[in-house]
Amino acid sequence: MAESRTPPGEGAMTSQACREALEQVFFHDLLNLVEGLDGIAWRLLAARATPEAAAGQLRDLACRLVDEIQNQRILLGVDAGGLGVDRREVEPSTVLETVRAIFAQHQVAEGRRLELRQGPAGSLATDPVLLTRVLVNLVKNAFEATPEGGTVRLWHEWREGRRGFLVENARGMAPAVAARIFERGADPGGRPGRGLGTYSARLLGERYLGGEVGFSSPPGGPTRFFLWLPDPASGGGAQAGREETVLMGPEPGPGDGCAPPYEADTLLVIDDSGTVRRLLGNILDRQYRVLTAASGEEGLAMALEHAPDLILLDVMLPGMDGFAVCTRLKADSRTREIPVLFLTVLSGEGDEMRALEAGGIDFIPKPISHAVLCARVRNQLALKRTQDRLRTLSLLDGLTGIANRRRFDQYLEMEWQRCTRSGHPLSVVMGDVDFFKAYNDGYGHGQGDECLRRVAHIFSLALRRPADLAARYGGEEFVCILPETDADGARIVAEQIMVGLARLGLPHAFSSVAGQVTVSVGVATDLRPSVGRTARHLMEEVDSRLYEAKRTGRNRIVGLT
Repeated sequence: MAESRTPPGEGAMTSQACREALEQVFFHDLLNLVEGLDGIAWRLLAARATPEAAAGQLRDLACRLVDEIQNQRILLGVDAGGLGVDRREVEPSTVLETVRAIFAQHQVAEGRRLELRQGPAGSLATDPVLLTRVLVNLVKNAFEATPEGGTVRLWHEWREGRRGFLVENARGMAPAVAARIFERGADPGGRPGRGLGTYSARLLGERYLGGEVGFSSPPGGPTRFFLWLPDPASGGGAQAGREETVLMGPEPGPGDGCAPPYEADTLLVIDDSGTVRRLLGNILDRQYRVLTAASGEEGLAMALEHAPDLILLDVMLPGMDGFAVCTRLKADSRTREIPVLFLTVLSGEGDEMRALEAGGIDFIPKPISHAVLCARVRNQLALKRTQDRLRTLSLLDGLTGIANRRRFDQYLEMEWQRCTRSGHPLSVVMGDVDFFKAYNDGYGHGQGDECLRRVAHIFSLALRRPADLAARYGGEEFVCILPETDADGARIVAEQIMVGLARLGLPHAFSSVAGQVTVSVGVATDLRPSVGRTARHLMEEVDSRLYEAKRTGRNRIVGLT
């Protein structure tokens, strides 16, 4: 029988509170989108945009406006205490198909693929409308972080008396974005946040559906959002099995369709023997997410797409052998840190030396021992997690907590190569605190450090997408990398930095341009990175524009189109 209730503790809002909530919606959330429509019209009238470009931007804003209104209706119902829960028996596969149908024509999914993995059978007692809304918001967030041609994965599974719904995209998430991913659309200072999608997903998933909503984004790995719902009536392991894979869009690349356990590490098995691939999958897929490839070329492509935590690599492969594959993996900055375990029937000292010189960390002899395989995989993953934590710390600036120069250089090179392949634009925003030496001398080094921390926070808040990165470039210089962002998008980020500092209002009595802390900003965009250019050319361009901003009076942006 269906159950309809309002969660305890939810009182009705007064008419005055409702009025204030509506004002917040219209003046701080929807108004921003309407102003975006006005800006497109202005650019069209001024002949700064083609009709085709304007039409695309209008369609994008229309989709965002619809999403915003749907989210606001839900949130106003929450605030007013009038949102009920209609709990009934529902098949998870039906909910996933509903999500697939929603995104079949959604603009955010254009050029991308949604992969559904149907998990164990059996119904679940929940509110299907609210569950669908949570998953739609999480999938939409994943699509926004996925480059064109990429894949978003959505699946469900059973684990320890709970039903899990998981959404994964291959891109990692910047720490500054991760720290505020579940915040509501704007903070008390009125600065834009990540929007209402993930905020309402957590609110509905936890307060109304009684579940747990969160995410993981290990360094160099994919971002995975999850919703876990209590399901004591589920059949559990007796029902669990291989799931059916359903695809929306082009055919996927190689790899099996096994649904991974909750928060599982990802293993990639590269072996030309189907028997070995099935054997390893049967042994390991209860604890790990197992992907397989039948050749070195397929394995390299899958390593780039999925960023596995560990690779099990056969030595005797047709065409490109295991030694050559490992050498290629270690030569690529995107896969260099993935540990490689060799699978081999070879036992000579020369073969072992070749494997170690290629970058392998250990051997698993064939025929494969179940106990040895599990122990070595477990040990190497534990070592990798420790190394990942240390690597993360080594890539953060100790004073400000954002990315340091080393991380910036690595990320810029990686995104330059990726945008060169995809033909997408890449933008950089660089800022320098005006008269910081005078600030440091006048207020002391303690206050100077606090000033840099506050400025770094403003740069982080200006980021708009999970792939964006803010870093301390050196001294009082800060920089933002904006992949797949054109000049208009970079302009918005630069302007948000200036507005954020103005609202911060940090006093600076020793500045000759203002009575508070300001920055000079340079902006540069490469609309189509090419092999003939390098990231260094883009940095030289943005640096020259920053210098021009300082030369012409400071507290300004140079490089806007």
